[in-house]
Amino acid sequence: MTFSKVEKKGVMGGSFDPVHIGHLSICQQVADHLGLSKVVLMPAALPPHKSRDDMAPVEDRLVMCRLAVKNLKGLEVSDLEARRGGISYTIDTVRELTAAWGPSVEIYWIIGSDMLPDLPSWKDIQELLSMVRFAVADRQICPLGPAVWDRLREKLGEKAVEKLQSCVVPVQRVDVSSTQVREMARRGEHLKGFVRLEVEAYIRNRGLYGASVAGWRQVRE
Repeated sequence: MTFSKVEKKGVMGGSFDPVHIGHLSICQQVADHLGLSKVVLMPAALPPHKSRDDMAPVEDRLVMCRLAVKNLKGLEVSDLEARRGGISYTIDTVRELTAAWGPSVEIYWIIGSDMLPDLPSWKDIQELLSMVRFAVADRQICPLGPAVWDRLREKLGEKAVEKLQSCVVPVQRVDVSSTQVREMARRGEHLKGFVRLEVEAYIRNRGLYGASVAGWRQVRE
């Protein structure tokens, strides 16, 4: 009798507005810790929890993600949510991925520890918990103390909490955020060390976040 080996794939959803080195670092650290074969970055068409009027078009965010993962082993990008359009609910994406990847793939949905307290409000969360394992990247900016787990236990149940706790991954903190990158770009500052060079060039050439090629050249000179 032969048994098919289960492949573990990670998915990180989000706005990626823009994608930065913190996203990439967390994906790689989680993949190493949990033994994931790959991690897929999934830019949302419209994030349900933090959409903004000035968000870059999803087409631009997709290109930036593809530039960011170029030549990085184990990282890929999917346009599934972008093609589907509308509000990008995780449960809809997981249903599609499950159908596409089949039972031989176990999905690990990567979230930051700061998102964990809001998990009970996610659409169809109980079904979602039954379909994926949440890989919780503990960035230590939002400590996962007893109070957090008690609230989750009350809303989601003991089994759900045990499953969540089994996939908490301590990650090295990277002090960068998309908000910070957008503000730096708007001020004409160099983004080296915050985003990959190809991503910065794209931001400048497209004039995203109020950035300009001229401003970039002045800073570099």
